[in-house]
Amino acid sequence: MLITNQSLEPDSSTQKTPDKEYANRLYALGRFLFVRRSYSFFQNLRQRPNPTFYKQRLNICERSLFEEFNVDMGVEQMRQEGVSFGLRLPAPLIEQIHDYALQTPCTEPGFPEEFFITQVKNGCLPCGHQVLRALVSNVKGCDAIAKIAQDPVLLQIVHNYLHYWPTRITKHLSWSVASDLSDEEKRRRYPPATFHYDIAGFNFMTAYFYITDVDEHSGPHVMLKGSHGKKPLPILLSSNRHPDSTIFKHYSQENEIVITGKRGFGFVQDPSCIHKVIPPVTANRLLLQIRYS
Repeated sequence: MLITNQSLEPDSSTQKTPDKEYANRLYALGRFLFVRRSYSFFQNLRQRPNPTFYKQRLNICERSLFEEFNVDMGVEQMRQEGVSFGLRLPAPLIEQIHDYALQTPCTEPGFPEEFFITQVKNGCLPCGHQVLRALVSNVKGCDAIAKIAQDPVLLQIVHNYLHYWPTRITKHLSWSVASDLSDEEKRRRYPPATFHYDIAGFNFMTAYFYITDVDEHSGPHVMLKGSHGKKPLPILLSSNRHPDSTIFKHYSQENEIVITGKRGFGFVQDPSCIHKVIPPVTANRLLLQIRYS
């Protein structure tokens, strides 16, 4: 079918420290539904005496980009299916973000050198290195992304779904690079191409926006509706990453949706669901991801 850390911005350093490693071990508990619900309950209790304080810390914009989005319906759909559609960015913001991604250095996990996406030709850098994904550096420097992350409707969706105002927001802008590598090699070198569920804190949700056109051949997001709830023990208690054969032993393939859309298309998702990306083969994909926790 088509279709906690109290910082509002995390340390951008990728260096592992004992504190970070300890936090990651604790965050692993976020794979359990009862932990996510308990965290929401206690955060709600914590914020209830002074919700204005937590709301003001977010520097919420006065006017929304998504005024036509029905928050109540969207949140209910996300509770039922793990995803809700209907967000769309205005053209000027799409252009600003796209231009920023072209003009800002990128990095690829595991590759030390910075580069510009315009240097990548036929999936390769001039040095011959094959690039599968390029993470745009210094996303904080893009005002358009900040405006989206602090949108009042989007933050109201977050509040209604999580039951508390988020205390941490992370923003990621990344290219998935078209490649003619074999499917096996792509899955080996590009972890998001394998079905997985996110463990990014004690509770969280994510907004996604396609900054380039995305069809079945240019990097669509794929997910299993309803998989954000209870998971079979073999999937819950082992790795959060599993091949298709394992996933479809436990979930009906009828619940799989391939999410395509024109540039500016957006959706909100509970990334505890089973999901992956199909690596692009015809065109690079640029994705904006904003995670609230």
